[in-house]
Order: sequence, then structure tokens, then C-alpha cells
Amino acid sequence: MSASTIARKASVYTIDDLGLLAPIADDVTVSLNRDGAVAYWTRTKETVHATLWHSDQATNIDNLPGYPNSISHAINRHGDLAGWMNTSANLVDSLSTTRGFIQHRGHIRIVPTLGGRHSRVNGLNDKGAAVGAANLAGGARHAFVISGSSIADLGTLPSGKSSSAFAINNAGVIVGEADIDGKSYHAVLWMDRKIVDLGTLAHGVVSTARAINDHSQIAGFSDTSDGVHAFLYAEGAMRDLGTLGNEPSEASGINNHGEVVGASNISGTKRHAFLWRDGRMTDLNDYLPKGSDWVLLNAFNINDRGQIACSARHRGETIHLLLLTPQ
Repeated sequence: MSASTIARKASVYTIDDLGLLAPIADDVTVSLNRDGAVAYWTRTKETVHATLWHSDQATNIDNLPGYPNSISHAINRHGDLAGWMNTSANLVDSLSTTRGFIQHRGHIRIVPTLGGRHSRVNGLNDKGAAVGAANLAGGARHAFVISGSSIADLGTLPSGKSSSAFAINNAGVIVGEADIDGKSYHAVLWMDRKIVDLGTLAHGVVSTARAINDHSQIAGFSDTSDGVHAFLYAEGAMRDLGTLGNEPSEASGINNHGEVVGASNISGTKRHAFLWRDGRMTDLNDYLPKGSDWVLLNAFNINDRGQIACSARHRGETIHLLLLTPQ
């Protein structure tokens, strides 16, 4: 039986508790590769470290001199990591400098900018190409791609001024967001460094693309007349994935079987992790063992084995990072 078949038939997941997930006042995510290695972050005393978890072992990535904090956003099949580092002990210090990093075979290199002050790496493929966003000399933020040692500005939509790239697949197709008028953002993709506006769901104004698989299926979220909804973009069409009862719902990960994960409100401001597959969004909490003390809040990513990286509340108190593995 294939891993994908196991994932689709699973009714219960086993749980690996990776420990406390430090709250970060930023738009960050957790990534995992096909072998179940997880890239995230941990707090030690006053600083935050990019962290790699694999086979029950967590390893903090050494921050470079002058960069007391680091966050990992992405991991590929080889265990290479990417993310960003910060020059201040305070992650929200407006005077600090943020620079992207890539760790390859244990060696860390800082990513250049596009002429400005800051850069961040958000995505990494198995070939080592990395994508993210960086400032120009004038302060505008543009998406970029790094392949080898060169950084390339991916530009913006014709009427826009800024863009960000969040993910890249193994064919080199990149997804992210770009503004259309200096205000509203649309989900976009870059193919051969040419930008394509993916639009929005029906009656929407804004959208963003956060993940792409090797079949160029794209997951993200868009506003609609009923609030913000997760979407799946495939074969030129954007599909509304709905919610778990209340908006917003937001998709953050997709695997090569077209299974999508994210988070949705279930009532009021109560938020649960979801799994969308076979045309249906389900609450991941329904798959936990009976009597579990966990409440799954957000599903960050899913690999082809069906493993899912989730944030979860333990007995109504602390937030942990969990790795769910289908039995």
C-alpha cells in the first residue's frame, strides 16, 4: 500500500510533541520535508533559534555573529534549511536589520538584498533554489529568486509596486502575492520569471498564494462576499475550499496528492486546523485518538506521506508544535 493511500485512509494519527512553539509576532510558518524532518524555531532564554527536528532529535541552528535571532521557514528533501536572521535581540525592533539565510550541508550563508536593508527567505526547493522578498534601495519590497550565488528581482504586476514570493516547486514555478494598485494584493505565480495574476475568488478583492506542489497546484486564500476562504488553484481555475463553519479559512500547505491544510474558524473566533482532500474540508481534531488532550489550531504543512505539522493547545493552556503521522 502506497504512502498516499495510507494517508487517505487514515482515521487516526500518532502524535510527536516537538515542544513549546514560541509565539512570534510575524507571518511565519513551519515546514516539513518528505522524510518528516521539521524546520521551525525554539526560544532559548532571550533569543530565538532556527531549529531542525528529525527522528525525535531537535537541533538548534547556530546563529551567526551579529544575528542573535533566527527563524527557519523552509526545508527541502536534503535537509537544507532557509529563513531569516535578525540583528536585534528584540524580534520587533524597528531599528534592526533582517537578512535571509540558507543552510546547505551545515554551512550558513546570508542572502543579499536587492539594494535595500532587509531580505527574507520563505521557500526552498530540492534543487536549492530559494525565494523570498527583499528591499530595493528606495525601500520598496520585491520578490526574488536565488539559484546558485545570484539573486534575481522577480518584479511586480504592471500597476503595482511591491511583491513577495512564498514558495517554489521543483520545476522552478514560484508563487506569492503582488499588489495591483498600491493597496490590494493578488495571488501571483512566476514562470520563467514572468508574473501571472491569479485573481481572486468570486467577488473578492485580495488574495495570496502560499504553497505550490510539483503539479503546480497552488494553495492560498482570498476574500469573498462571505469573508476570507481558503482556495486551491489548478488548471487555470481557483476553487473555493469553504470553511469549517466560520470565516476566515486560510490554506498554508499542499502536497503532491493535492491534499491541502490550513486553519479555519469553527465558531466566533475559535480556530481549528483543517485537512482538505477528496473535495471536502474536515476538522483535523476529528482524526485525533479518542480522549486526546490536544486541540489542533493550525496546520502549517503536509508532506506526501500525509504527515502534518500543526500548532496545538494542550489542555487549554500552552501552544505546542506537533507532527501528526497517519497510522
